[in-house]
Amino acid sequence: MSAPTSCPHAHDDAAYVLGALSPAERLDFERHLDTCDECSRSVRSFAGMPGLLDRVDPGVLANPPADPPLPATLLPSLTRAVEVRSRRRVLIVAGLAAAAAAVVALAVPAALHRAEAPVSGPGTSTSSPPSPDTGDPVETREMAPLGDVPIEARLGLEQVTWGTRMLLTCTYDKDAVELELPEKVDYLMWVTAADGRSEQVGSWTSVSGTTMEVPAATSVPRDDIASVEVRTVDGRVVLRMDA
Repeated sequence: MSAPTSCPHAHDDAAYVLGALSPAERLDFERHLDTCDECSRSVRSFAGMPGLLDRVDPGVLANPPADPPLPATLLPSLTRAVEVRSRRRVLIVAGLAAAAAAVVALAVPAALHRAEAPVSGPGTSTSSPPSPDTGDPVETREMAPLGDVPIEARLGLEQVTWGTRMLLTCTYDKDAVELELPEKVDYLMWVTAADGRSEQVGSWTSVSGTTMEVPAATSVPRDDIASVEVRTVDGRVVLRMDA
């Protein structure tokens, strides 16, 4: 699903979720999400895609069907070749979507936006209002910092029929530690299952002094999640929550 073409950010939704925007473009788009319901809905529809694409067979993209040979008449041949390539791109994208949908539904209901509420202290665990899908309370737990880190977060976990829905509420503060830190930092969220399998389920850019809500999803059932980690792009674990 894409935002309406009348919106100047209509084609930024998938690039944002997949981490393809530059830092400046990402910050501009995140500010735009606060005022655009259509773009927010579009981002939510793509929220689980990063982790899901890890499960798609690389051969889907590495070995697409070959183009047919061009016939003798050049201009009609070029026209037909363009049409074939366009159809092939559509088939590849459709195959990725089908493969991802077979793993887990992509509808993550939590909006991605900045919130003003502070994150609670460490070691706390609460239950949010019941989920509209299951009627069960959504478990929310504090993530433990690993060392002196400038980020704190709470993670909501909701068991659903296809796996687990997640909502991370995090705050980055570059002045929280005695180091010279940038105004913005990129983070990744990883899930490790009880069988040892790990997958990336989210990515975002945190701005100092801002609280953000980051939706994510995994096909791993809640009871089979061994841990959830927040990592920097170079692989350093800064926050962890053990099941």
